[in-house]
Amino acid sequence: MDVATLVNGQPASSIDVWDRGLAYGDGVFETIAVSQGQVQLWQAHQQRLISGLLRLGIVADETQGLQLIKLIVKDIQSAYVLFAQPDGVLKIIVSRGSGGRGYAVPSEPEPARIVSMMPWPKGRSHLAEVGVCAQVCQHRWSSNVTLAGVKHLNRLDQVMARNEWNDSDIHEGIMLNQAGLVASGVMSNVFIETNGALITPKIDDCGIDGTMASTVVFIAKECGICLNQSEVTLDTLVNADGVFFTNSLNGIWPLVALLPHTPKHPDYDATGLTHWAISPMTVRLQKALTVHLSQQVNMGDLC
Repeated sequence: MDVATLVNGQPASSIDVWDRGLAYGDGVFETIAVSQGQVQLWQAHQQRLISGLLRLGIVADETQGLQLIKLIVKDIQSAYVLFAQPDGVLKIIVSRGSGGRGYAVPSEPEPARIVSMMPWPKGRSHLAEVGVCAQVCQHRWSSNVTLAGVKHLNRLDQVMARNEWNDSDIHEGIMLNQAGLVASGVMSNVFIETNGALITPKIDDCGIDGTMASTVVFIAKECGICLNQSEVTLDTLVNADGVFFTNSLNGIWPLVALLPHTPKHPDYDATGLTHWAISPMTVRLQKALTVHLSQQVNMGDLC
């Protein structure tokens, strides 16, 4: 089966037209790599899912969140059986469900669950080895301290940024915050190597707390690499010893070329392409990550 989807535990290909996730982006989601039947970074994805549900008030407490996770686990295992392939992409969407008048939420929401297994994206596997090209996006992250870090269903900032290019040789975009500081990639978190240490931007008023990013932070510490969260300017990025992106499907993508800004860009007017070699630190982290990802929970052992 090309795609296997369950809605509230039942095979389906449609949802309630009044679902609040569709109407308002009122929900959260996770995108998870499945490799040889292992669900990668499951605990991190589960924790972020529950955290997002709590932040949005879709569940009242952690106990209610864990009860919902039990239902989701059953959905995942059923979808995996239907999918009948060892490798794929698992997507989990949880909305507040239907009901409520206008923006007002229902007094007792009944969350809707959508769980899908789909094939692995083609044409990406070599990019971790050869590196990627990126451009700086003109669209900036909206500032929202309340929702910063949450992987909620309203991803219009990223949609607008991703719509700025249609070149298959550009694999990612750098997004700035409202202050003009580097915040993230369009679909990833970003790490900057300088003087033997790593810097990653703070996620305090925009962006997503990435599960792969938090894993790389853990691995870097295990490797004895100094890592700090701080403000990152475009100049800091351009003059870095190395740059890489992280997300749950791509792992670590080294940045090897950054396109110059257009003259319209208000903050930077680089006159040429910026190049980086893939640094020994990046390769070291990639190898450590490969080992880490080989020791993940099996589909049948999810809880």
